[in-house]
Amino acid sequence: MHSEKDSSEQDMKIDRNTGFIEYVFTLDADNLSEMLAFRAIPSMIHSIRRHGICDFSNSFVRLWTVDMLLEGLKGSTVKRYIGAVHTLYKDWVAKSGSSYDESVFTLSLSGFDTDASAQRLKDTDNNLIAAERFVKVSVKQDSPAFLYSKAFQYLLFNPFASLRDIVNMKFADTRPDCLHLEDIVTSMRNAPQAKYVFPLQQGKRRENAIVKDVLMELHATGRRAGLKFSGSFSRESITSIWIAAALKEDIPYDEIRGMIPNLPESYSFLSLIEPKEVTESRKIEILNTVAYSITNKNPGWFVLRLRSGVTPEAIKERLKEKESPLQRQIQYYYPMRSVKKLEKKKVVSMEVPVIPGLLFIRLPYDRVSPLIGIIGDLAWCYRSTANPSSPYSVIPQAEMRIFQRSVGAFTEDVEMEIVSELPSLNVGDEVMIEDGSHLDGQVATIRKVISVDGTLTYTLRLSDTAYIKWQDVSLPASHLSKVKEDR
Repeated sequence: MHSEKDSSEQDMKIDRNTGFIEYVFTLDADNLSEMLAFRAIPSMIHSIRRHGICDFSNSFVRLWTVDMLLEGLKGSTVKRYIGAVHTLYKDWVAKSGSSYDESVFTLSLSGFDTDASAQRLKDTDNNLIAAERFVKVSVKQDSPAFLYSKAFQYLLFNPFASLRDIVNMKFADTRPDCLHLEDIVTSMRNAPQAKYVFPLQQGKRRENAIVKDVLMELHATGRRAGLKFSGSFSRESITSIWIAAALKEDIPYDEIRGMIPNLPESYSFLSLIEPKEVTESRKIEILNTVAYSITNKNPGWFVLRLRSGVTPEAIKERLKEKESPLQRQIQYYYPMRSVKKLEKKKVVSMEVPVIPGLLFIRLPYDRVSPLIGIIGDLAWCYRSTANPSSPYSVIPQAEMRIFQRSVGAFTEDVEMEIVSELPSLNVGDEVMIEDGSHLDGQVATIRKVISVDGTLTYTLRLSDTAYIKWQDVSLPASHLSKVKEDR
């Protein structure tokens, strides 16, 4: 469609077949009603471009309908727009001699409270903003609020989890490979022998009673964080925030439907879209993308690959030259180690990188792209996949702590406080491994102890045929804990 008022459609570069879509783009606005020319058709063209549509079909009409409802149009307005285009479609059929396909406009909005959708969607968008603030707030770990804050965040990042899953979740359970979920679970381990991720007096109270209390506490947690829920609060109330974040990240409607088969009331009209079967790898990618979106202002650890000859000082100097505010937001970690080298028959000590060429940086996720824009010729940042559009890869906080402990060099964000002396460990003692790796939580028997310059190295027997060596260092938390005899 083109006119003197709006000729931008003439420049449209989209591969489309001949038919009704092409007919629409050749219409003169002066020969159409104002509603059709300046509201209905521009709305339809926007959806055509957004979704890359080539064929006018029932699937497209459904996409267009969802687009309009997400934009906040009332159901009555949506019906008028569709009705006007339907009439235009009939005129095109009569003029072109094409066959009339009634199924193109076959859809019903009678099952949805579309006139209330606009307010519900506005409330959900506000809740998403509140949730983005909420995940940044630090809560004392020994407070009850910490438990329910983490439970709320787990449900927010994992739309597959139910309230009963929260109640019954154990540290040994398998979870989706989402870094944010693993960080939450790791933060809840306050004792080596802990069984449940969220201690809720499991085994002492009936499950239904616990679920009821959890729902009430989650509602209170959300209200304190500034979230507002119209009507009754449920698991779906949190799911609606996840969907809002997924839409914000342009996750396709059919993939959202494939992820969330039971839609919350706020987004019930998404059932107009046929769900797509989402592969496991794609599910993980979507989970991480949405989680990053919600936490994009939270500081996280990322890895820069320095280009040949580039040093961390060059990165800092570039930011200083550009007078970038990022230089005050970045925390650097480039661990060094001392090595001895023979030079001219003399043994000299020198500092070399632990991992040459890899610079670890900590800053908010939404600041990574601006950083790369400034230092692009000096370094690049690893992404979660080889796809250049994939999210930047975030290192889980727990894994970063383990790495720093193994290296023996720490950053300011690692708090250390020696709580007590380590128990005496001897040959034959049963110990539990607490290193955060895949061996974490396993019980082993000390087979041999070697002391060199005050550093203890334990050889542990995991079974009759498997052994592991672990070096103990002076840290606030031991990597080994003695198993009590009454275990």
